[in-house]
Amino acid sequence: MVNQGQPQPNLYDKHINMFPPARARESSHKLGNANSDRHGLPAQNIVPAPYPVDDSIVELTPAIPFTSPSSSSSLSLPLSALNFTDGNADGGQLGTPVTINSNNGMDIFNSKPTGEIGYANNGTNSTGSRYELPFNFSSTKESLGSPAVQDASISSGNRISESVRDNSAPPPYEESESRILQEKVYRTEEKAPIRPLNNNPVPPQKINQPPTGSAKTDDNGSSGGEDKLSSYSPEALAFYQVYKKTITDSSKFTPEIQMQWCETLLTYAFNEDFISQYNINAEKLKRSLKPEEMLKNQKVILEHSFKVLTKLITLKWPPAMYLMGTLYSHQPYLPIKNKNIVIKNDEKALEYYCKAAKLNNSDACYRAGVCFEYQRGTSSLDPSPTKEQCIKKAFQYYQHGAEVCSNSACMYKLGMSHLYGLNMQKTDVLLAIKWFDKAAQKGDSPQTLYELGKIYEFSVLPPEIQNLLFANGIRKDSQLAIKYYQQCAKDFEYPLAQWKLGNCYEFGDLGLPVVAKKSIYWYSKAAAAQPKGNPMAILSLSGWYLTGAPNILKPNNKEAFNWALKSSKCSDGKLARTEFALGFYYEKGVGCEVDLDLAKQYYQRAARMGFRKAVDALRSLTN
Repeated sequence: MVNQGQPQPNLYDKHINMFPPARARESSHKLGNANSDRHGLPAQNIVPAPYPVDDSIVELTPAIPFTSPSSSSSLSLPLSALNFTDGNADGGQLGTPVTINSNNGMDIFNSKPTGEIGYANNGTNSTGSRYELPFNFSSTKESLGSPAVQDASISSGNRISESVRDNSAPPPYEESESRILQEKVYRTEEKAPIRPLNNNPVPPQKINQPPTGSAKTDDNGSSGGEDKLSSYSPEALAFYQVYKKTITDSSKFTPEIQMQWCETLLTYAFNEDFISQYNINAEKLKRSLKPEEMLKNQKVILEHSFKVLTKLITLKWPPAMYLMGTLYSHQPYLPIKNKNIVIKNDEKALEYYCKAAKLNNSDACYRAGVCFEYQRGTSSLDPSPTKEQCIKKAFQYYQHGAEVCSNSACMYKLGMSHLYGLNMQKTDVLLAIKWFDKAAQKGDSPQTLYELGKIYEFSVLPPEIQNLLFANGIRKDSQLAIKYYQQCAKDFEYPLAQWKLGNCYEFGDLGLPVVAKKSIYWYSKAAAAQPKGNPMAILSLSGWYLTGAPNILKPNNKEAFNWALKSSKCSDGKLARTEFALGFYYEKGVGCEVDLDLAKQYYQRAARMGFRKAVDALRSLTN
């Protein structure tokens, strides 16, 4: 379906984050367990992959017209109850990796060149340059409540850790004080303050010293010693374990260990509970910090994270280059609440992605490919590449990521290219299925499982693809399609697959019986998906509220209208069927007051997207 007359979605933003969701949803406080994410960090509020948000190929088959939103009824379902590489990119220097934006109220991190990246002799770092400071810090006395800090990450209305709003559906059944925190990087013998305004290296004998291990408290109110660990929160214990490992490694600077430390610092810097109770040395403070003290504590942690990251980049550590690319693109894989700690620079992001991809960083191959595919950050290349050259370069990165790095997202991209003839590749359905199968075997690609389900459902594909599949011996296989959809929906909680199962149980498709309870269950799961729910599933719940389900859900026109409004909001008005449903509701006064002007507006939106029934409805209204 073509969104005629409507702004196109930002495909780059969708695709750049196409990472598989973690199978475990609960937070983990133990390092290295099954709940750790793909980068080895404790999983914290990891949400399903946001791409694709919608599927323009799949056609909904509603039994009835639907309704709209604006209700106080929240999606509050207790689901437990419901069962590149351009020559230029490699030449020259990356220089200082980041300029920190001061719009978070801290006026911090002005970049300062550190010179060309090169391989450093890790064993002869006698000057203590391991933690060279490439940033200047402007001191600030502003409190978090001051006007200059209203947009800070700890400011009112935008706290460091915002509560997760409940966004689920409600079907009624079950299935299956006085001292300022002293700045410091690590405990030092002389407790020397950080020197932020120059690049003089800190003598190695005065950094990276582990806690004394005593139960005494120091003069800035922190308590140390392992006998105090019993009072630590689970998150603080996880931080302490990484800190302890890093201290032990201080003389070696093992990249893997230091990378984990850097990632941990970046993550915990935005954990309000942590920075109000603990410092960078994993010491628990005697009292909770005031907002301005928390901001200073956050500044210390962020400063050190970038010091470590800078050193790792000088060592040409691919994951560090990749991380810096994600920060520059404002698409970090870490749960960083304030992305503006780094000024957005797509050109720099692409440069780092390409550097890391050249060193066989799997995820960097994918992101470099996406950048070229959607020409993000390519304008500064010399000579400036054409669209065709960018697409060719994108395919090369996907191919390298799939064949050399075994990256499932790159495999998925290759499969899609060969299936639909994208990226100037000729259609080759067998090669597409081969890449989909390889990605599926890796067990971390819900998008691939969903595409395989569509292939064996067959009828949802464009006729020309159906003909090619048929000519190559691929036939409709409902059981196999359901197998892929169920695996995708259950194992990965992939919203599109959950919607699909709900649709099958509603209309009896793919050999499944019509079971209202299961249909509503799967729709509810998809509607509750983070960050904002699947709009097609939300619209389907509107339909169920409109008709009701005997012994399961009572008809409720108001709820039907509200769920349709929510669907429109989730889809940013780009789902034609939802806009048509709202037009119908306003025309007929279903769950709302009759408003023919609004009805006409919604019909017009749907019609501009090629929805035929909306064209007929508009004609009827004007006659």
